[in-house]
Amino acid sequence: MKRQISLVFLHYLKTLAKIQLAKVRLLQQIKGQPLKIVGITGSSGKSSTLACCEAVLKDKYIIKSNIGSNSESGIPLNILGIKATNYSPKSWLKYAVQSLLNLFFDWHTYQIYLVEMGIDEPIEPKNMSYLLKIFHPDIGIFLNVNLVHSLQFDSTVSDSITGTKRLDQIKSNIGTEKAKMIHWLTKDGVAILNLDDPVVAATTKNVRAKIIPISPTHLNFPNYAPPQSFDLSVGASIILAKTFDIDKSTAISNLQKNLILPPSRSSLFKGINHSTIIDSSYNSSPLAATEMLEILSHYPSPKIAILGDMRELGHQSATAHRDLYQTALKSCDILLSVGPETTKYFGDKAIKFTFYWQAIDYLQKNLPKKATILIKGSQNTIFLEEVVKSLLENKADSQSICRQSKYWLTLKKRFYQSNK
Repeated sequence: MKRQISLVFLHYLKTLAKIQLAKVRLLQQIKGQPLKIVGITGSSGKSSTLACCEAVLKDKYIIKSNIGSNSESGIPLNILGIKATNYSPKSWLKYAVQSLLNLFFDWHTYQIYLVEMGIDEPIEPKNMSYLLKIFHPDIGIFLNVNLVHSLQFDSTVSDSITGTKRLDQIKSNIGTEKAKMIHWLTKDGVAILNLDDPVVAATTKNVRAKIIPISPTHLNFPNYAPPQSFDLSVGASIILAKTFDIDKSTAISNLQKNLILPPSRSSLFKGINHSTIIDSSYNSSPLAATEMLEILSHYPSPKIAILGDMRELGHQSATAHRDLYQTALKSCDILLSVGPETTKYFGDKAIKFTFYWQAIDYLQKNLPKKATILIKGSQNTIFLEEVVKSLLENKADSQSICRQSKYWLTLKKRFYQSNK
């Protein structure tokens, strides 16, 4: 019954969002400035790429974007001008009413809609096919494919296939689902693709749109310590800028002037005991964690890695966590872990904790001076952003880390109280 109610509500949101987009398209046509929708997909780097694209375009165009709202419910709510901050039945009822009101009274328009398209599963409503029932992009950016959400895609592979072949097939199936966005592009569309990723290349053959390969571009941003893959986000945004008649030098200038990444994506903060914090606590996956450890390895000692569980890896969890442990030992001087998976699969050289507040207690007593601290873990029950918060020199910086809304703070308080 709960699932049926959820599907009915999603259908309601989808219908209103489609009407709202049609309204925006009509108003933009009247203005002689047709609406362009830019879809961004990939296993990692979607939010960073969206932020880069917004930075290069915002000085010239009226932009709408959906950072932080990339799901089957988040996208239609974003189109309807609503940001979900609570997920109780009462709140969803409020959003349902507000969506209908906004449809009638919200007449704001925009020239470009930048939309991050996240998928969790191979079946509706959490797949790409469902998102494409809401809208079809005019331009598509496909970044990469890795084993994020491999747990949900594990069932798409026969049990007779094991080992590396199984992992490769799971990645291929994830890529095939994400690539549906690129295959929906028309012959007048543009596909901006990371063809250096073998799964992206393999799953985007015979598309109708014009294909432009992404050339990674490195720029320095003093407030961030992004991984090497961030160069892909920069490169994609510069290509997108060109499709909107913004030259490369202007795009780079716009990036350096306007870029604001979402919270806890490689942000740099000053910490207690004269430390430097690399806050990458928003989420984690094998590739993303490995890339951030590479960043940490270039900082002076003492180097501390605080790594949380990587979620939704299914049968690959044991191998992925063991591999990450070995990588971390080569990149840091002190390794702390948080969560049941890291506790189980990390070796005895890690200082292990089940909950984030245990790691906080340890660090308050044992943090060396002038340390560089990388903090990275998956969402939900790991909550390593609270470790970041505890180490900030300037507590006002807590406004710039992830999951600090009333909803999340209440959720974390309940989690603490039930496990303390």
